[in-house]
Amino acid sequence: MLIYFIYSVLEAIANGIYTTVATISSIEQALINLMMSTFLFVLGIACHPVMVIPMMLGGYYILRNFWNRRTKTPGLQSSIDGDAGLITAGARKEPRIPSYRSFAVGIDAPNDN
Repeated sequence: MLIYFIYSVLEAIANGIYTTVATISSIEQALINLMMSTFLFVLGIACHPVMVIPMMLGGYYILRNFWNRRTKTPGLQSSIDGDAGLITAGARKEPRIPSYRSFAVGIDAPNDN
């Protein structure tokens, strides 16, 4: 009698584990099918011939703005002074540090007149 009781308990535990794993597997398969069908639906809408041209134009516009922003170079403050630096918006709050070459030559050195 005790052996049948132990067998029944183990059988119930095994059935519970099997049912739980089968349920989780079914939910996982359903979610995978939902994700795949949703992705294919969205891909079908995005790759529809009516949508390809606006997407290509939008991509061109974004890339052109990005490229133009990266290639813009502000002019130099003076064409004679090669290391004058780039023009920045607003007034400078700190004096400009001279380049390391200017120290050796003495171009930016103060006059003792």
